[in-house]
Amino acid sequence: MPELYEPTEHEITVGVGIIKQVVQNRAHPLDVIREAVSNSCAKEVCASFFKITIFYDGTYGWSLIFEDDGIGMNYTGDKTPEKQGRLDRFLNLAYSGIAGLRSDEFGFKGLGSKLMYLSKRLEIETKTETGESNKVIIENPRWHLLKEKPELPMPAIYKKAPVSFEHGTIIRVYGYDDGIKYDEYENPDKLKQYLYFRTLLGFSRAERLREGFPRIIIKTPAIPDGEELIKGFPWIKKEGDHVEGQKIGAIDPPITVIREDRKGNKVSVTLKGGYALKTGEFGMSDYGILESKGIGLTYAWKGIPYFNLDFNHYKTQGFELYYKFCRFVVECDEIETDIARSRIVSDGVKEPLFTAALREAFRNIMDTPDYKEWVSYRRELKRKDLGTTLNQRKDKLMEKGQKWVYYKGELVHKEPENEHDVRAMLWKLEGLKALPFYYFKTLEHTAQKGIDIIADYQEKDFSEKKLFQAVEAEHILENYSDHDHVPEQTSLIIAWDSKNREKLTKTEREWKYVWEFAGVNLNVVLLKYVPGIEIKAK
Repeated sequence: MPELYEPTEHEITVGVGIIKQVVQNRAHPLDVIREAVSNSCAKEVCASFFKITIFYDGTYGWSLIFEDDGIGMNYTGDKTPEKQGRLDRFLNLAYSGIAGLRSDEFGFKGLGSKLMYLSKRLEIETKTETGESNKVIIENPRWHLLKEKPELPMPAIYKKAPVSFEHGTIIRVYGYDDGIKYDEYENPDKLKQYLYFRTLLGFSRAERLREGFPRIIIKTPAIPDGEELIKGFPWIKKEGDHVEGQKIGAIDPPITVIREDRKGNKVSVTLKGGYALKTGEFGMSDYGILESKGIGLTYAWKGIPYFNLDFNHYKTQGFELYYKFCRFVVECDEIETDIARSRIVSDGVKEPLFTAALREAFRNIMDTPDYKEWVSYRRELKRKDLGTTLNQRKDKLMEKGQKWVYYKGELVHKEPENEHDVRAMLWKLEGLKALPFYYFKTLEHTAQKGIDIIADYQEKDFSEKKLFQAVEAEHILENYSDHDHVPEQTSLIIAWDSKNREKLTKTEREWKYVWEFAGVNLNVVLLKYVPGIEIKAK
C-alpha cells in the first residue's frame, strides 16, 4: 500500500488577475473541453486514448471528467520554471512556449488548465511511467476567483497517492461553471458540432492526422456506452452521392500565400475547404456570420479550428460566394490572438500581412475552374427561379378576384397582404399628400431590428409639429405584439387594418384610434378607413 503523505499546499505562481481573466473570457463555455483535448492528445503525452465524460453529479451539478493513459505528470514543487515538473506547470501558467520553455505540441499560453478552475471542486490523479503518483484537490476554485476580492485557489497535493491505473491522468471537474447545464451535454449532435469545429477533433492538417492521434471517446447521458469519434475536419467533398441539384466546388490543392514586409515580418496562410449549393446535405446551419460553426471562414492554429473570421471582411471584391455556402479553413501559426483565442489581435504588424495574404488567397479561388463553374451554375438557377417567381406574381395579380386599393378613383396599390405592402402604400399616399395629416414626412427607414420609420408629422394645422418620431408600420395592428417592440418608444402605429377594431378606443375620426397595449396608450392610424380610400377589383 503506497504511503499517503500529508497534503502539500502548492503556491500558484501566476497572479489571480490573469487566471480570473482567463476563466471570464472564454470564447465558448466548452472551451475547457477544447483545451483538455489539446493537452492530452499532444505527441509529448504519448497517450493511446483520451476520454471525455459529461455527467450530472448530485452534489455539484453538471461535471466533466478527462482521462488519458499518457506519461502522467510529475511534481517537484520547485519555483524555478526550468526545474518544474509537468504537474507544477499544469497548475501554474508556465507550461508553454510563451514562457520561454519547451512546450508541448499544442502548448500556447498555458491557459487550458486554468479554465478547469471555473468549478466547485477540481481533482487530479496522475501517475508517471516511472511510478510517481500524485493527487491534487482544489476546493471551490471558482468561488475564490470570482468573489468580490478574488484570491488564488490553493491546490492540496498528496504525494504517492494510490491510483487505479498504471500511468496517465484523470481530471475531475466537478460543478463546472457553477454546475449549470449546456445544451451540448444532452444533445450529441450539438456537442459533436462543437468538437469538430472548435477542437482538435476537427484537425485540418492531413499530414499530422496520418501520424495518428489517441483514440478520442465521448460519454454523455445521451451516449451512456461511450462513442469513439473519427478525427479530421468535416470537409465538403465532391466524392460520393449527393442530393439532387447539388453543385460542389473545392479548393484543391490548398492555396498558400506568403506575405513579408521590409522589416522581415512574415506571415504564411493556407486556405482550404469547399462550397456547396445545397448546404443541408452537409449540415450547414446559418446562425450568423461569426456564430455558425462549420460555415464561412474558420481560423485554425496548428491545425486546430478555433473561431470564425468575418468572411465578408476578407473576401475580395467581386467574390460571388456567400459565407453560408462555404466551409473554409485558413491556417496560420504566426499571428497573435487574444487571451481567449477568440479573435485576431490587430497589432499593426502581422495582422495586416495576414489580411493581405488571405485576400490574395480568395482572389486565387476566383481563377479556379470549380469557382467559375459553380458561379455560372448558380446564376443560371437564379435566373430561372426569378423568372418563375416573377411570372407567379404576375399571374396572381391578374386573377379575377384580386382586390386593389384606389384613392379618389386613382389606382394606388394591390390590397396589402403584408407589412411590405403597407409601407409601399404608405409612401405612395405620402407622395400623393393623401395621408390624413396636415404634414407627414418620412425621414428614415430600416429593415433591421427596431421601429420601421423615423418621421416628422403634424396632425392638424394648429397641432404641434412632432419631429423625429418613431413610427411603426404593420399589416394588421395586433401583429405589433409579435415583433418585440417597446411601446414607450413608439409614437405612432400605421396599420392597414385591425382584427379587433371594435375593442380599440375610437376618436372623432373613422381612421384614428387609441390602443391600450402593455399599459401604454398608443396612437393608431388604420389606412383602410382613410377618407377617399376604396377597395375593389379592376
